Amino acid sequence: MLSEPREIAPPRTRTTRMYVIGLLSLIRPVNAVVAFVGVAAACVIAGAGPAQWATILLASLAGMLAGAAGNIINDVYDVAIDRINKPQRAIPSGAVTRKEALLWAAGCMAASLLLSIPLGALPLLIVAGSGVLMYAYSARLKRTVLIGNVAVGLLTGAAFLFGAVTVGNPVAGIIPAAFAFTFNLAREILKDIEDMHGDHANSVVTFPIHVGARTAMITACTILLVVILGTAIPVLLDVYHPVYAWVVFFGVDCVLIYALISLWNDRSTGNIARISALLKFDMLAGIAAILLGSVFA
Repeated sequence: MLSEPREIAPPRTRTTRMYVIGLLSLIRPVNAVVAFVGVAAACVIAGAGPAQWATILLASLAGMLAGAAGNIINDVYDVAIDRINKPQRAIPSGAVTRKEALLWAAGCMAASLLLSIPLGALPLLIVAGSGVLMYAYSARLKRTVLIGNVAVGLLTGAAFLFGAVTVGNPVAGIIPAAFAFTFNLAREILKDIEDMHGDHANSVVTFPIHVGARTAMITACTILLVVILGTAIPVLLDVYHPVYAWVVFFGVDCVLIYALISLWNDRSTGNIARISALLKFDMLAGIAAILLGSVFA
């Protein structure tokens, strides 16, 4: 059963435009683009060439739609929290009802599974497993201490393994998957710090509420330091072309250093939200570094 029993009726002035915009906002367009690009990049990193463009497209669309379904389900379960933290979102604002959102999520997940069938049994299994984990995260794991954060990290990393497995080279997906997991683990902790007020009001015990905002911030910053150190491993092992080192240093490490300094000097909710958004785009820089390092190798 859903944790929020009361349906939010659409406002009398709801228009078709409001409804469509609400549906699109539920899939988190920026996240959808990141998922699409991430899976496509993983395919190329794993050795896919122009002759496999159809496979790359199918895998990228499947990954994007699976991620969209997860984002929608998350909003369905977070209505009570979003009424406090983000009342402008589609469901708490009444632009889209919970039932409409559930149908939208089911449609996205069904489309993702259908697109995965031609890719093979293992890619289909990864998508199906990710769907189960995304539902478990929204329904229960998100309201646990740290387990939910780890689940999101695993789901993000799984996108890169999915792309690599699809083209028959799963080993090539290990480094980008590890990068995505660690990167997003830190970002999820920061998002939980940002949402502490709404979580506390709804008796949701997340990691920051359990250990305190300061300890959670130290943990997130420590993980980001691990990411910075981890980006040097492929350079030391000579895994990628030297272009990787330049892109990852200026595009990822310098941004992370700035984020760490900013978070330590200003721990306000507004700054945490700004840095969290910045990190979302910084992950794209990390994907670009690994992609270029693989293509030129």
